[in-house]
Amino acid sequence: MNALIEEIGHQIDIASDDKDANRLRILSKQCQNKMEDANSTDKIILRFFEANCYHALAKIESTNEEYLWSWNKDERVSEILALQQAVSNTSFSSLPALWQCKILTNLGNCLNNLGRFVNALKYWDSALRVKPNFAMALGNKGIGLIYYGQSLYDYSHTGILTAAAKNIFKQSISKDALWDSGVQQDVEEQFTKYYDNSVEYLKNIQYDFEFDLDQWALGSSEEEIDYKQWCLNKRLFLSPLNDVLKYSAAAQDVIHLPNHKYKIDEHPRFPNYYNLLKQEYVTARYMLYEAMNTETQHISDTDVLLLSGNDGVEFGYRTEQLKVAYRVAYSIFDKIALFLNDYFSVGLSPSSVSFRKVWGKVKNKELKLYPCFANSKNWPLRGLYYLSKDLFDENFVDVALPDAQELANLRNRTEHRFLSLQEYTASIQDTDIHSYTTITDFEEKTLRVLSMAREALIYLSLAMHREEEIRNQTEDKKRLSVPIFSVPIKRQIF
Repeated sequence: MNALIEEIGHQIDIASDDKDANRLRILSKQCQNKMEDANSTDKIILRFFEANCYHALAKIESTNEEYLWSWNKDERVSEILALQQAVSNTSFSSLPALWQCKILTNLGNCLNNLGRFVNALKYWDSALRVKPNFAMALGNKGIGLIYYGQSLYDYSHTGILTAAAKNIFKQSISKDALWDSGVQQDVEEQFTKYYDNSVEYLKNIQYDFEFDLDQWALGSSEEEIDYKQWCLNKRLFLSPLNDVLKYSAAAQDVIHLPNHKYKIDEHPRFPNYYNLLKQEYVTARYMLYEAMNTETQHISDTDVLLLSGNDGVEFGYRTEQLKVAYRVAYSIFDKIALFLNDYFSVGLSPSSVSFRKVWGKVKNKELKLYPCFANSKNWPLRGLYYLSKDLFDENFVDVALPDAQELANLRNRTEHRFLSLQEYTASIQDTDIHSYTTITDFEEKTLRVLSMAREALIYLSLAMHREEEIRNQTEDKKRLSVPIFSVPIKRQIF
């Protein structure tokens, strides 16, 4: 590491200890200014130090009780963006293992703090793939699973997530646990307390540790088994269990809406909305699977005359399948916004609703949250809000994902422009009308958008569950309402 960069890190530690907000802002600018001349590895370290500045600034603000549940946490968004930029750097995997673990763990912690517990698990697990005994990743993953489990309306799933957390806590406090700078006594005591509480909880519910969670067949045909195994491995089932298991118990799209109430003259429409969202999601998921795992030519491509452009472009049903899967997955976000607009009575006209704009009024590219969201103590709903910042919108300045604009541009190009998918990279200049990307890159981005859509659908269900709890505590008890229970639709296959 460059000595000057190391000194910046030292100064950030001092400013953090002194709670010197002005100094931290100056140091974050210094990190940004040194990016241009830094080599690839030093850029990652600078991003990490920049993130530490934002983390310290947020910590200073958190002494204010109102800030704890505030949804306006620009420092946290900036911290996530800096860490995401570090992780997405092509030299990240060449960093020393402990540096990788620290960056990935901090990113998971920050996402979890903002309610994005599903996405946080991805980064803790990435850290644990590098160092399976890294204590901070283990303990924080356990904490994330505890609160994830407490957000569920299906208490049998809560038990499974708690059991997984208990095993993780046990590893985090074992003698084999790896601490990056020596055992942190206060943190180890916290992990121990969580371990003891999880043991007690599982004892109280008489959790059956011997129950076989992999006792069911994945399907009746090789094709179905392969598809479901692929979904399990990619964590694409709409089930919280798929975030901790790759067993057959998790191979179902079981999450739906919790029990909820309507006024006596109100149409029970939300289960229908969610049915459509789920069906679009699972359709996009299968289309991606089929496009990625089918090499034979489709019958629709037979005898179709096409001219070669000598540019490596692949034509056919498979490439169009990929594009449709991308469009359908991306469209889910704005439909979730329509759901929120209706359920929270935001009052926007459907034509003006989008996933970035449903949360508040935009003025000078700044968002003023609507009262129904501002300071709401609904953790999954807040996660949904911060997930929206992973999507690019030209009306907003803040974004938490480095390639958010690229993902949005791809959606626009699949919908309204010409996008060619190549088997290999060819040096062809993009234009405003026609652009190129490789099939491999487009598959990876489609999988990413699909994972984000899954995350959003889980948060939507759990946010509604939490909101119903809040409404049941505060609503007028004399108000006439009817509970709605989700009843499965029986599908017949002929």
